[in-house]
Amino acid sequence: MLTTLIVCLANCGAPTTPADEIGKVAASYLEACHEMNYLQRSRCPDIQPPVLLQCVNDIERELPHQYRADFRKGRRVLEQRFITELPAQAESRFALQLRTAGGDSALACYNSANELAQRRIQLMRQLKIFSNSP
Repeated sequence: MLTTLIVCLANCGAPTTPADEIGKVAASYLEACHEMNYLQRSRCPDIQPPVLLQCVNDIERELPHQYRADFRKGRRVLEQRFITELPAQAESRFALQLRTAGGDSALACYNSANELAQRRIQLMRQLKIFSNSP
């Protein structure tokens, strides 16, 4: 799972084990939380991003016990990657939302926040399913 968190965050091939799948979903969930926080700081001061520690706690609560230590170790590496890679990614997605919203920044912020919130819900559902699978 740690390998998945570190190596496979961005457009990795198909996960090879259930642990890889859990790692990929957990990493994507954390990424969505960080992206929403980035948008609030950089473009959308009126959106309410999730508290990052709460996102971490939400993930850990759903992870099978045997993967929690790996997640804690991988999280540090992921958060360093988010510092360098996430801004460009978030800006690119926001630019697309801005074009879709006809240049209306407030609408683009709303749409971005809504999309990220929906993504987090979907990823948490997947995490729960994978974590409860035998």
